[in-house]
Amino acid sequence: MSDVMGQLPRPIVERMGRMSGMAMRAIIALIDEEPDTFAALVERIGTWDDDPGRAPYPMARYEFPIKEVLRIVNDCFTAIEERGPLPNEAVAEGARGIVERLTPEEYRAQALARLTEFPPGREPMDLSGGEGGGPVDFVIAAAAGAWLCGGAGGRMATLENIRLMLLQQARQAESMATGAPEREQVNKISDDDALALLADLYDEDYARLIPGPRQRGPWEWDMLAVLKTHLLETPADATTPEQREELKTKLLTILQAAAATQTRRPKPTVRPVGKRVQPKRRPKRKR
Repeated sequence: MSDVMGQLPRPIVERMGRMSGMAMRAIIALIDEEPDTFAALVERIGTWDDDPGRAPYPMARYEFPIKEVLRIVNDCFTAIEERGPLPNEAVAEGARGIVERLTPEEYRAQALARLTEFPPGREPMDLSGGEGGGPVDFVIAAAAGAWLCGGAGGRMATLENIRLMLLQQARQAESMATGAPEREQVNKISDDDALALLADLYDEDYARLIPGPRQRGPWEWDMLAVLKTHLLETPADATTPEQREELKTKLLTILQAAAATQTRRPKPTVRPVGKRVQPKRRPKRKR
């Protein structure tokens, strides 16, 4: 990918990186229920080409960021449909709730109307808006992406890891846009750095409770994902007391969810050893 980017004109590479980064952050904003952030990103995508010194861009402004969002949507569809079919109605309904609550009012009515036009069942559903897609199409695609990434009604696992993946992709695209040398890029966080932050939040013994990768359960991966997500945006030594408390709250929520899941597991039925179970006799039918 980097070899291909190296052959393109620098203004095109910068634009692709910025648009991809904003597309990923738009999905994250909807997942985090931050409508102001999402609205600002939708507007910025539309105005970026008007900045002084920009080279004229011959294509629709929202076309590439829509494609980037749909790349995530398609990945989610692939993962979900390995477990079973996902009807169009479920996606449209999930996106509808997000559009109603979290998207800019100026695009809301048109987006909601468009969502009613998608075919039912598993017929091809084009979320791109076709050639020349605009802000309404981006809003619809991002809402569908956020619903799918956010769990898709219980069909997807580990939201924190999906959110981390989106942020990593945003950071990588932004690094591509700036042309930062690879040694200066911070696009991934190691397990060791995440565990070091965990030890700093609590203590070394607590951090040692997280086993190696092969022994980790979903909640342990989620805890590491929360820590890595924080470190992607904020160095450990720059973490404020307020951020520390917020991290602890998130980690506690994950632990509580894990405990609740384990509590809800049905106990296996154990038959006492040596006790014979008498078969139930049916009463004789009267003539």
